[in-house]
Amino acid sequence: MKSILASLSLFLLPAISALANDDCVPLAEQYPELGTSQSVSAGKEFTTVWGSFELPGGPCGYASAEEHFNALKEDAEARGGPTEHSLTTLPDWSGHWGTDNDVGEIAIVGLNINREGATMRLNPEAQAVFRNDLQRWDEDQAIDPISFCLPPNFPRWFTEYGYREHFVTPGKTLLGSEMMNEFRRVFTDGRPHPSDDWMTSEWLGYSIGFWDEDVLTIWTKGIKEGILQRNMPRVSDQLEVIERWRRVEPLGDALGRMEIEVTMYDPQNFVEPWHTVVAFYLEDESTPELRERVWPHQWDCVEGSNWYMTEDGVISQYAPGEKPAITRPDYWFNENFVHE
Repeated sequence: MKSILASLSLFLLPAISALANDDCVPLAEQYPELGTSQSVSAGKEFTTVWGSFELPGGPCGYASAEEHFNALKEDAEARGGPTEHSLTTLPDWSGHWGTDNDVGEIAIVGLNINREGATMRLNPEAQAVFRNDLQRWDEDQAIDPISFCLPPNFPRWFTEYGYREHFVTPGKTLLGSEMMNEFRRVFTDGRPHPSDDWMTSEWLGYSIGFWDEDVLTIWTKGIKEGILQRNMPRVSDQLEVIERWRRVEPLGDALGRMEIEVTMYDPQNFVEPWHTVVAFYLEDESTPELRERVWPHQWDCVEGSNWYMTEDGVISQYAPGEKPAITRPDYWFNENFVHE
């Protein structure tokens, strides 16, 4: 009975924890023709199968990520949580997970939102920056950090390709992406975020969380300034993100599906929290041939990047045959190159 009630409360969570602001009119209602819908995935909307995509309080219900996180934790506590898992009770998140497979859906933050809709999410200062960035994108300038082999910051981490691996333990969960060989560390041992004296701005931020049955709730802060995706707005170093992860029943031809509700709070840039749903799919490794196909690779960005900055500060590209062989050992051990 306790398990049934706990599962039912997950579906009722938006209602029982709501702290809605009655004075708020969500952007999706103010500008329905501008693609400002909260849930963006591929060319269509979808909700998580285990609850509403609109989290407790709605898109304008919480003043901060901290308030949002505490409300979710208080709700778990009211039902006897957070859940203290052992190695034998943790959910099975093993295997390789992709952003696209035979189901035919790729879940990426902001893919089906148009420029006008993205602009309406921003305050006037951030709008001016975004319009300038769009002009530079249109002129094919290299303003993407990835062009210079810098990591995709979080939450852009969700949108990049490559296989994902998850390693779940009672006190810490590792969420890995093949691209840039990046692992997020989510501490579920009860620790708080680093103190202000210790906190720095990191590519993936600092993540803490707790388990509510089989749902992992995460609060991430201390993130570097970055962009949500190419042709998308910037996020500031004030960004904080709330996530709820859950493995659900397969969808279509999928073997497994991981659904993640993501709510981004950026008081420096956003006029309201930005909510979306992301999905990963379990890859089929049932035969030797399929296992060979999903073998992960080591990411070496330098080998593929052609962008560089000249001595005059101009962004340019290497012409064919000009790029130094900087991934070969003889480049690093050749004094002629080293002293240059």
